[in-house]
Amino acid sequence: QLSEIVGGRSSGRTSVLLHTIAMTTARGELVALIDALDMLDVGSAVAAGVDLERLLWVRGWLAANQGGSECNDRAIDQAIKALTLVLRAGNFGLVAFDLGEAPVEALHRLPTTTWLRVQRMVEGSQTVCVLVSNHLLARSAAGLTLRLGSQGVGSVVTPRFGLRRFEGLDVEARVLRARVRGQEGAVAKLSTTVSPDACPGRPDA
Repeated sequence: QLSEIVGGRSSGRTSVLLHTIAMTTARGELVALIDALDMLDVGSAVAAGVDLERLLWVRGWLAANQGGSECNDRAIDQAIKALTLVLRAGNFGLVAFDLGEAPVEALHRLPTTTWLRVQRMVEGSQTVCVLVSNHLLARSAAGLTLRLGSQGVGSVVTPRFGLRRFEGLDVEARVLRARVRGQEGAVAKLSTTVSPDACPGRPDA
């Protein structure tokens, strides 16, 4: 099935993605992450519980001039080709396609048939394909679409210095589309946490 996680910056989308990958690798399955703009922080992935031995990380091409439309289009085009190759290879329990902060204009220039082709590739297979971006992409091709939004930032005061340390996000997940009757419109509250060891050597702030 093709599913979609949509959310802006600080919406919790990366945390939800990493925990989804972690749960899949914990079951002993292989995961492929197509990281279109090379945004993955490996330390955060490890802190979330991702088994790197079961993760294929396909790093995207990050242009020096990220604002240039030609550079953005090229990076996204290369990532989609990588996604196609991975899906054809098979043997993955989860294939995640992370478009991160790709400009909406670049996403709009994609052919409307792109995600229908992806859906046909995963149909009837044991692979779950998840698209992650800041904008709705798959629409009718998606089996499940979740929109995430931050409901607040958790922090604690460190006793020694009296500074606040980021502890995680309170996230609202809303089902925009679902093939299972009765699920559309459902809302869930999630909490994401950050391990204090996620960024070793860096001071709490």
